[in-house]
Amino acid sequence: MSARSTRTVLRAAGLALATALAVVPAAAQDGAQPRDVPQGFVVPGPAPTNAPEAGAAGPDSPTPPAAADPMSFAIAPHEGTTDWPCVQRRVESLTPAQIWAGPDLALADGVERTPEMRRLVGTVIARRLPLDEAEAMVAEFVASRPQAEREATAAALFGDILTALNAERSQVMDGIERYGAKQKELATRLRQENAEFFAMQREEGADAAAVEEARQSMVWDTRIFNERRASLTYVCEVPTLIEQRAFALGRAITRAL
Repeated sequence: MSARSTRTVLRAAGLALATALAVVPAAAQDGAQPRDVPQGFVVPGPAPTNAPEAGAAGPDSPTPPAAADPMSFAIAPHEGTTDWPCVQRRVESLTPAQIWAGPDLALADGVERTPEMRRLVGTVIARRLPLDEAEAMVAEFVASRPQAEREATAAALFGDILTALNAERSQVMDGIERYGAKQKELATRLRQENAEFFAMQREEGADAAAVEEARQSMVWDTRIFNERRASLTYVCEVPTLIEQRAFALGRAITRAL
């Protein structure tokens, strides 16, 4: 594959990450905390309500590999054996048993979903909204209901929040997995390009200018690969943020009863 074709594939993979990822869990209820996202890094999510504010800077770019070893990136074992590229174990969905200590969710069946409740759900699941504000909003909504209606209202509100967050989380995980598959494919292609480059070096009478151009291409393409892999480290924290939000909102609703 030519250097130009490889760069085209790399750009396409980067675009796929930006457009396809919409965010993966840890045990938030056990006190687990995701790593801080670097200032300016855009956490992916469904636009517009769940997309955080865009920033100007991303994580620091890795230093390009040395010319003598343009394929010095090391793909972790989990990246080489599966399309799921995150260290966190993949869990398909959050269940009420993991994060809900309130009334039986079956009570939600008899609750009318008013426009006010639907708007509230859409507002509080948005990661753009600070979590403490979201907690206050759901607590105020539940506390404002007549005492006889509060448990059913709380069950309905939490059930709708969990459904919405699970749907968002599934989109994110699917996007992360697609990106992991792309990165594996790119790694394979870069290794092939690397082998061709060193074969060219060993040829007698090889054109020095052509060898140098191939070397520069390899260094650049490998740098792009590593930068995108560094970004993926932070992307993998997003489902954790979703789980934490679901747990915190459920706890706030329960406390308002």
